[in-house]
Amino acid sequence: MTARTFITALTLAAVVGPAMASSVIHPAPTEMGYTTHPEHAEPGKSRDQVIAEMEKAKQDGLWQYHRFGAPVPVKGTAATRNEVLADLERSQKHPSWAARRVGAPVPAVPAP
Repeated sequence: MTARTFITALTLAAVVGPAMASSVIHPAPTEMGYTTHPEHAEPGKSRDQVIAEMEKAKQDGLWQYHRFGAPVPVKGTAATRNEVLADLERSQKHPSWAARRVGAPVPAVPAP
């Protein structure tokens, strides 16, 4: 092992070592490849904070979506049929409509 390789390895160990010591999982030469040290975990939210957030989500009505991983519906006003048709007609007049309607990539073209 050359001196340069040794110094590089030593520097890397000095930089990475403290970062590994502050995490919960440490590498180990075992079959599993790591050991866990829960006492190294940083403090997170308290139980009261978690319960307060959960109660807020239940009151908002969003909990039913989050617990299944479903997308949360967007709150707002829906466009009327006439607004959608007007938007479609405006889009069809755009110079790149023929390429966009089939999903082709088009360069940015300013709106008319």
